[in-house]
Amino acid sequence: MLSKLTVAEAKIFLRDPGAPAVVLGIPLALVLVFGLMPGSREPSAEHGGQSALATLIAPMAVALLLGILAVYMLPGAMAAHREKGVLKRLAASPMPPSRLLAAQLLVNLAIAVVAIVLVVGVGTLALGMALPRNPGGFLAVALLGAVSLFSVGTLLAAFVPSARAANGIGAAVFFPMLALGGVWVPKEQLPPVLQHIADILPLGATLGSLRETAAGHAPHWLPMVALAVVAVVCSTLAARFFRWE
Repeated sequence: MLSKLTVAEAKIFLRDPGAPAVVLGIPLALVLVFGLMPGSREPSAEHGGQSALATLIAPMAVALLLGILAVYMLPGAMAAHREKGVLKRLAASPMPPSRLLAAQLLVNLAIAVVAIVLVVGVGTLALGMALPRNPGGFLAVALLGAVSLFSVGTLLAAFVPSARAANGIGAAVFFPMLALGGVWVPKEQLPPVLQHIADILPLGATLGSLRETAAGHAPHWLPMVALAVVAVVCSTLAARFFRWE
């Protein structure tokens, strides 16, 4: 049942031409545009002897990708199902809501993997970007960041009544995370208080830890603990309060 449901959700996603274009286009455009800027591929002392492309731009593209999928796409898809009465019909079946959420998570995780491979592939092949110096840590952070951000998305999906409401609530959650997470302005340039906030917000914790591992370091413990706590709390609340209608 889960496999059939996952395939059906994947088909729904691919039938919307705008969704794949946004999900794949934004991170790729970010890497290509900023990667072609003068100096972005040159090693510098500011980035620990590595390039801004490898240690700042590529991690930012991956973090943005995960945020868009988790906070916009997933709640929007679930809200559209609720608005069209799909969830109401599923409620009459013996299928638990956790299975539908699991199918959505699998589809979005698969899309995230494809997009990350494209970002890293284009960056290395077309722009000569160095691979993450701590590849195991980079993958572990990407996975934990995805789980944490998707838990926020499932919590939103548990409540939003319509696709329009999902877009509005998603924007209200996503843009503050961008501003406070060190995406618009690098974390190092934020005031000290906001730097601490960036370390514990899901998007900021993911971006900061990806940057650390891309540079060859181990991620700091505080962002990793924050990601794990958000994942557990939001997933528990989503399972507790999910409603079909």
